[in-house]
Amino acid sequence: MQANNARPAAARLDPRTKLAVLALSFAAALLPEHPAVAAAALGVILGHAAWAGALGRVYQMRWLLAPLAVCTVAIWGLLAQGPTVLFWRVSMESLAFGLATFLKLAAMLVAGLTFLAATSVEELFLGLVKLKVPYPAAFAFALALRWAPEVLATARRVKQAQEVRGLTLAAAGPWAKLKRYLPLLIPIFLLTLKRSQTVALALEARGFQASPRRTYLLELRFSWRDVAALLLAALACGAFAALHLLHLDRLPGLQLP
Repeated sequence: MQANNARPAAARLDPRTKLAVLALSFAAALLPEHPAVAAAALGVILGHAAWAGALGRVYQMRWLLAPLAVCTVAIWGLLAQGPTVLFWRVSMESLAFGLATFLKLAAMLVAGLTFLAATSVEELFLGLVKLKVPYPAAFAFALALRWAPEVLATARRVKQAQEVRGLTLAAAGPWAKLKRYLPLLIPIFLLTLKRSQTVALALEARGFQASPRRTYLLELRFSWRDVAALLLAALACGAFAALHLLHLDRLPGLQLP
């Protein structure tokens, strides 16, 4: 109980509340077309991340932002069109829309990382079950989330074992480096397949789906924090929806393909 109380307030919310806040965050992030409004949505979601104590997890993924920004602005700068032409097909409006698209993708990335940082796999699984998601589907989804770190750890162990055996992964060019990484794929695949078979046998030995009635270690209940979080998320999403309906988040003259 003391460990649970030590968690940030946002992390102690009901997982169903966190799923609803995640959906509302995605909706608020997807609506804006103007970069200033998209930046405001990102700021609100970053505030939620700070409340959930997830800024450290977001900071770890900072290396994704620069290539994502370059690709997004470049692609939409060429595809979209606007009246203020800068050169060739690129206009001020298309670049602004590309920047807004990057900010929206960054906002959704931050929202997803915040959700994963503040929600354990067990809480997410039970929340899905309480939302009437079929038990096998919820279990498979939770197992897939738990499985990703296992695959990464297996890849790390295989890489270290191959380096001890003399495999040199440092290479001059990306193509040569890619070819030197190919010997790692077969042992990683085989070890992952073996682990999957072990998990399947363990589930079968424990009588998975043998009884329709189940008990759970965790107990979910709504509190005033959940009501407050849902109200704040709904108000924020409603504000961005109102801006969108009133055409206050649009770029004048922008033409999308």
